[in-house]
Amino acid sequence: MTPLCEIAAHYQTDKGGWHLNAGDTCHNYTPTYHKLLAPFRETIKSVLEIGVNYGPSLRMWRDYFPNARIIGLDSNADCLFTDGRIECFAADQYNAESLEGALTLAGIPKYDVIIDDGSHFEHHQVFSANVLSSRLAPNGIYIIEDIDFDCKPERYLSQIHGYEAYAAYNTGVGLGKAHCMCCAEGERLLVLAHTPDRLFP
Repeated sequence: MTPLCEIAAHYQTDKGGWHLNAGDTCHNYTPTYHKLLAPFRETIKSVLEIGVNYGPSLRMWRDYFPNARIIGLDSNADCLFTDGRIECFAADQYNAESLEGALTLAGIPKYDVIIDDGSHFEHHQVFSANVLSSRLAPNGIYIIEDIDFDCKPERYLSQIHGYEAYAAYNTGVGLGKAHCMCCAEGERLLVLAHTPDRLFP
């Protein structure tokens, strides 16, 4: 249990480890997230997540990054909320004007971390990654959750532009709706960056 796993368990987000209390999904993403993000916990100032649901992962990020503003985007206006450093805005991840309009309202020009936990449709994920590449800070990372097409991140990468480096991380046997069907490792995170040294092997 990393510190991030413990926060995830507290808020019952399905990004967490095997606590199995977040409905029917438990992705075990937080050990990988912690490895990627722990060295930058104090210096990360802005986090953007596509997909709000009822807000547990946004609250997890708020507690994990003590100096960051946390912005959530969702097409369902009923799930939007504001809570201290968390602000949510309505946006359609498959509409560039909608995305840019929401981010203009948020007032943050660049994000240190961007996470796509939205619709989980490949064409939406690719579209959002292309639109938001200019919104990623120079040393930031862009994460697409729930890569689901037989462990071949290259299929995404052939469609995504504006990033110089990438890595795909296995996260354990997935219990969610997008688990990998071709290997025991389960679901993957696809992480994009402008600089290769932002990733780990």
